[in-house]
Amino acid sequence: MIIATHNGKFHADDVFGVALLTEIHPDATIVRTRDPQRLAEADIVLDVGGEYNTETRRYDHHQKSSGARPNGILYSAFGLLWQDYGRQWCNNDDVWLKIDTRLVTAIDAVDNGQDLYSLTDFGIRPFDLSEYLGLFNPIGDDEDFDSQFTVAVELARTILHRLKAKYVAVLDAERYFQQAYAASPDRRYVILERYIPHGGISSKQPELLYTVYPGATGNWTIQAVRPDNAQFSNRKDLPAAWRGLNGSELAEVTGVADAVFCHKAGFICAAQTRDGAQELLRQALEA
Repeated sequence: MIIATHNGKFHADDVFGVALLTEIHPDATIVRTRDPQRLAEADIVLDVGGEYNTETRRYDHHQKSSGARPNGILYSAFGLLWQDYGRQWCNNDDVWLKIDTRLVTAIDAVDNGQDLYSLTDFGIRPFDLSEYLGLFNPIGDDEDFDSQFTVAVELARTILHRLKAKYVAVLDAERYFQQAYAASPDRRYVILERYIPHGGISSKQPELLYTVYPGATGNWTIQAVRPDNAQFSNRKDLPAAWRGLNGSELAEVTGVADAVFCHKAGFICAAQTRDGAQELLRQALEA
């Protein structure tokens, strides 16, 4: 198996494209060239060659035939490859879709010069993954493009593995969360018997105000739920009288002897026991 892409400066789309293909074909030979004869000899060609043809496994995106997503974002070479090889590697359509939405689409847009955001009044541009991978292009005379490309590909493979593992865990967590929430006697809260990542799925439940779960330190945590698509607000803050208090101070105000703390921003608090957390929850709901 010979996988070919262009030589010289590399970008996120050819780096991730080769990372994906070498996950599926680990024994493949990688050729970086623009020589038409060498490209013709390759089994798969990406990001070079002026052709997009899935039957001949040519995945260049620098011509109109490569198409665009329904939202108007143009495909990069990685995006085209992801449509044909991503599901095979993920072995799960839901995981494939999450990675496509979170990672692949963004790489497509950046590689095609399409803006994904507008700056706030702070005027600070985020340092994104495409820019990060671009740093691996040679900086000094002691580095060369092909060696640095290999370094970047290994990093991209690590990112793919971490994202895949994350979304497998997220989907499992969402199933557990839905079961726990369905069993809750009150749609305003859910008690989880084990910690799972649940911020996203919580915010999608319109009536949910608080989640309760065992934290990493052994305490039981109460966390306010954010509105869907919000980052720094809560549907219902924890009581103002609790905020910024710790230990005995919080215990005196709440009457919960094992109360541990309440964050000054009013989005999270904790008690040492499940019973203590449930009493804090009761008071928060009634406040």
